[in-house]
Amino acid sequence: MAGNWRQRRLLLLIPVMLLLAWWALSWGPRLAGGAPRGDEAPPRVLIKAEELKDLIDKKPPDLRIIDFRPQTKYYLGHVPGAIHLWRPEIENRRQSSPGQPPAAQQLEALLGRLGVGSQDTLIIYSDQCDQTHLWWLLAYYGLPLNRMRLLDGGFEAWKAKDFPTQLTSPHFKPVSFRFPPHSEVSTLLATLQQVKGARGAPNEAILDARPQVFFSGEGTKEGAARPGRIPGAVWVSWEQNRVAAGPFKGCWKSPEELRELYASRGVTPDKDIYIYTHRDLCATFSLVSLYLAGYPLEKLHLYAGSWIEWSRSQEPAETGPAR
Repeated sequence: MAGNWRQRRLLLLIPVMLLLAWWALSWGPRLAGGAPRGDEAPPRVLIKAEELKDLIDKKPPDLRIIDFRPQTKYYLGHVPGAIHLWRPEIENRRQSSPGQPPAAQQLEALLGRLGVGSQDTLIIYSDQCDQTHLWWLLAYYGLPLNRMRLLDGGFEAWKAKDFPTQLTSPHFKPVSFRFPPHSEVSTLLATLQQVKGARGAPNEAILDARPQVFFSGEGTKEGAARPGRIPGAVWVSWEQNRVAAGPFKGCWKSPEELRELYASRGVTPDKDIYIYTHRDLCATFSLVSLYLAGYPLEKLHLYAGSWIEWSRSQEPAETGPAR
């Protein structure tokens, strides 16, 4: 009798379980908001505009929002409570070669002066690829990834939701900020010699993330000694990682779409990938995109010197369409 009852109870539960599964698959993604995704991104990377709004409303004391855009844009309107930071403040003041990151002490002093504590959670946003550059710098010096979020779609995603903006700048008391000791993630940074050694290696790939006109050598930018690309480099522009049009314009593509994009060019997770642009700035957007696609972070290397350094060296260059 007891066995029959258990069987009947199990049969009654099966339709309920199936209904719950259908609901999760059908409505779960819609309730999550933001850009549609084929599967989940790695944890602790992105935050959607709706999620940030909810977080701000809760007023957690350890939340710091960083607006990483030019000052003029910041004062025309920013996410409420955001502090301002811009490129000159994080440049290496003693740079001997292009793209070298600033000293850890320089970043620690800057963040502490802005009121960012060592245990605070950071939300970073911009309107191009600057937010990933700051994320990469902080990750390089060992700031735990679960303490950083990137606003998916940047400031445009915030405005698209008609969320409020602020014109005044908040004031936080200066504090002491320190990176975890001995936590530098050296694999995130690559040198010219490492990139040179990766050319032609079967388990390594060099990724050129510039617009195609620069990859082909038809154009160049200030700072480069010559046009062209690193021989053997694969081309995937950093902008191809974003949704191009529609309600999610500017948001990251889904991890599935990103994997398909890179795999189609032979850039696969089993390879060590060296990423460059004109300078190191937008190469970080491609690095984060690969990480979102599930590529191991230890195999993603930013060539900080990028094309500026390579073009000034005695190393060879290619032009024309990809071979």
